[in-house]
Formats: sequence, structure tokens, C-alpha cells
Amino acid sequence: MEVMFGLAPMEGVSDWPFRLWFSQTSAPTSMSTPFLRATDTFPKLLPDDFAPELNRYSMGYKLIPQVMASRPEDFVRAARLCLEAGAAFVDLNCGCPSPNPVSGGAGSSLLKSSTILLDFIAAIANELPPESFSVKMRTGFDDTNHFVAAVEGLKRLPLRQLTVHGRTRRDRYDGQARWDLIQHACDQLPFPVVASGDIVSWASWLDKQALHPQVENVIVGRGALRNPWIFEEIRAAAPVAISRKTLVLTLACFAQIMELSYNNAGRLHELVMSGLFAATCGTHEAAWQNLWDQLSGEDPKLMTVERFAFGRTKMIWNSLRSSLPKEYFDPTLLRSKTLGEFLGSIQNRGETGFSV
Repeated sequence: MEVMFGLAPMEGVSDWPFRLWFSQTSAPTSMSTPFLRATDTFPKLLPDDFAPELNRYSMGYKLIPQVMASRPEDFVRAARLCLEAGAAFVDLNCGCPSPNPVSGGAGSSLLKSSTILLDFIAAIANELPPESFSVKMRTGFDDTNHFVAAVEGLKRLPLRQLTVHGRTRRDRYDGQARWDLIQHACDQLPFPVVASGDIVSWASWLDKQALHPQVENVIVGRGALRNPWIFEEIRAAAPVAISRKTLVLTLACFAQIMELSYNNAGRLHELVMSGLFAATCGTHEAAWQNLWDQLSGEDPKLMTVERFAFGRTKMIWNSLRSSLPKEYFDPTLLRSKTLGEFLGSIQNRGETGFSV
């Protein structure tokens, strides 16, 4: 059985430039947008940078646009925009634990009872074609008491798929994900169930697969931040190794993609349309060197990027360093003032090659 692995939606992380970069590191079969918060007045049109893969770029992964709403009609309106732009289906976020969406009646607040959840989804199903939307949920709000009833009710609804993050809203990201509940959903539902939670390496996937061999679809979030090559690792069924230069080039390319996306979107558009991102660099140093040369025009001055792009690069590093040898966890690296200083500090320490 071939298991499909995708990149989970992550608020403030998995935006278009991040997805573009991640297509080069590990090539998941699918990627999700961060949620688009639909209200009674927004959106009237899809934001240009929300899901450009739908109507502008043909990428090597399936894009799943995700929408969050407090009212079914707001989700329906935003979903129709995504479907008209070419989305195969649209994901309803019923899992976000953040206080603002929850206080507004969106995200995981829909999990306070099975009735609230099922009524909300049924109202959407009355307005959209069958299998044109999916649901991403947690196992509950404060506890898992309503999960079995929710799964039972979902049997009657024409969903494209259900993603279950095996934690409650109260758990947030702590403790062990309840894969037994994910398995229950797989056993009961007539449509695909996607598992989420605690996959941080090939070894952790082997552990889950041994206990839950029926799971056929998985998304990975924080594990992909810790190891951007995790999907290649799972495909290879072994840890992957990279050179120190590959690590530096990977981060340099990330920073430059971020910089172009916010300050020279036209140039980034030209590069995407040229086919530069059609293949995946993976762990190959020469491929990352070529990508960097194309992104920078071989101009060393482009080691300087604006604060936003540099901040996002250090955010990625803060997760990535946890999978590297201990010398890369030196907190002084995060005190670097410029991209050049930061990457130079990485280049000058540690082993020349290592597993992630």
C-alpha cells in the first residue's frame, strides 16, 4: 500500500513563498494553504498571494486551499471562489486552537459539541457540490467525548476527505496524538481519512504504521519544519544526509524567495514561469547552487535581505536546528544581524556533512 504524504497547513508559515521553497526540499504530494478567514465582507476576490497555484502556476504538488469561517454561508462564498479558480476541493478548518478564531466561533470552537459541528457541515453540504469540500478537525475541544458521535454523523455527509489532528483544542500541541481515534475514523468513514500528529521522522512513521497499517494518508507539520527533507527521508526509508554547504544554500534560497515574493514579485513570477522550480533540489548541493545562482543572479550583495525575509529565515532555522548536530544549536547564531553574517556563522562551524 502506497501512503500519500502531504505538508500540513501552518498559520504564519505555509504561505506561497514557503510552499515554493518546500517544493525544492522534499516534494510532498500535497500542500495546504494557511487558513483564509472568511467573514461576511471578506473575501470578495481571492487574495493574489493566497493560492496562486490554482490559476497561475502549475506545480508538482496538489494544492489544498483552506478556509475558516464562523458561519457556513461565509465558508461557502469563499469556497466557491477557490473552486472557480480551479481547486479540486476546499478544506474547512475546524481545528485551529488560537484564541481569536475560537472566540469568534470559528476553528476548533466548532468542536464544542457534535451537533454544532455536524449542523455547520450539513449547511455547507446543502450549498456545495458533493465532494467539493473537506474538513480538518481535532479530536475535540476540551476532551474527546464528542468524537465518536461526530464521526458517526459525518458518515452521512458528502465530504471529499476528513483530516484528524489527534489532539484536542485543550492539548494544543502537547502530549501524544490519539492515533487510536484517527484509526476509528478510518474504520468508520466511507471517504478518505488523513492522519496528523507526531510524525517527525521516518522512524516515527514506522512506529505509527506498525500500529495503524490501514492509514493511507498523512500530513506532517512541525516535523517538516524540524526536517525539511522528511518526505524524501520517508520515501527513501532511511535518514538523509546533507552537506554543510547544502544547508547554507537551502537557507539562502529560502531567504531570497521570501525577499522576491514581497519586494520583486514580478521577478519571482518570471522564474517560476521559466520552469526553475519544476524539479526538486532535495539533498543535492549542485542543484541548490544552481537555484541560488538563478535567484540571486550571482550577485553577492543579495546576501542582504530586508528584515521580514531575514526574520522568516531565522524562524525556519529555530525549528530546523533541532534536527542538526549540537553545535548548530548555539543560540548566538540567532543573534546575527544580517543574512550574510548568519549564513557565514553556519558555514564556519560543525561537520562538513551530517544526517538530518
